[in-house]
Amino acid sequence: MKLKFLGFALLAVCVCAVCCMCGSDSKTPDYEFPDGPDPDPDPQPGDYPAGLTVTEFTDDLGGGKQCLGFVAVADLKANPKLRFNAVHLPQQKIPSRIHAEFASANRGTACVTINAGYWWAGNSLSLLVTGGAVKSIENQTVTRNNQTVYPVRSSFGQMSSGKFETHWIYCVLDDGNKPYAFPSALDNDERTNTYMSAPPTSKTPGAVLWTPQEAVGGGPMLVKEGKNVAVENYWKEVFDGGGIAGTSRQPRTAVGATADGKLILLVCDGRNMRGSAGFTLAELADKLIELGAVDAVNLDGGGSSTMVGSDGKVLNRPSDTGSAEVIVERKISTAVVISEVN
Repeated sequence: MKLKFLGFALLAVCVCAVCCMCGSDSKTPDYEFPDGPDPDPDPQPGDYPAGLTVTEFTDDLGGGKQCLGFVAVADLKANPKLRFNAVHLPQQKIPSRIHAEFASANRGTACVTINAGYWWAGNSLSLLVTGGAVKSIENQTVTRNNQTVYPVRSSFGQMSSGKFETHWIYCVLDDGNKPYAFPSALDNDERTNTYMSAPPTSKTPGAVLWTPQEAVGGGPMLVKEGKNVAVENYWKEVFDGGGIAGTSRQPRTAVGATADGKLILLVCDGRNMRGSAGFTLAELADKLIELGAVDAVNLDGGGSSTMVGSDGKVLNRPSDTGSAEVIVERKISTAVVISEVN
């Protein structure tokens, strides 16, 4: 069964929305871009296999602001041919190229692709596990106030049973940098500038070896057991000094799961792309809960936030595009691909 969700009526609403100027409402500067040429018609999500839907949303944020984005929901039980894939790029690529080249990896046909974890200077800074093998570990140290900090950050993964899990992860030195799950982000708190004096180990209370088949790291944790935990974990996972601007409205990417095991991917525009202000992390968590997520993790945002549809075209408008006519994609180090195998 194939579904299409964008019609001419929705197209008209979206075109009108482009005319509204929206920016960040936080302490950070508003992102205002000059009006560009008339946009092309909104991209159609394309045709998707049974069990996979892609829809566009427009949320009223109040005060004349709104957030526009796309949501993909995959029911892997309804269609056992659907797959959740974590993709590691030793050489960075743009999302549409990752999508186009995915079939060459013999992992099925790419249906939806989004950006995943954080990166710097071409290298991944987040956990990436594929085929049960750890390809990238999360950033084990950051510096805050001239102090070395050991952040325990969140990851989203799928176990060999097919179950999706979210955990706070640290790749411990005393067990060969294997990922261990912890019951919380432990004893760091950027609000109070209090931090652990040493990294967690495999012997830290609550530590459990985590062995997903596929996993992507990011952070902070947005939703845990159905509750919005975005703000507290923004500070506990030590992200405020890292540039993700969690309390302001920005382009965002997230991944989550519902109570009955459906996979949710979300990308929203911001910085006035298509008239969209974006979400704060708390607003993003609320949106995911509205969509049915009981667990969810924030991924890299800003100019990296991109969703590619089944036809290989970018659905949203990444903020690096500005007022240009042609979509500008940012190269990334890790990605999530929903695929269908034969």
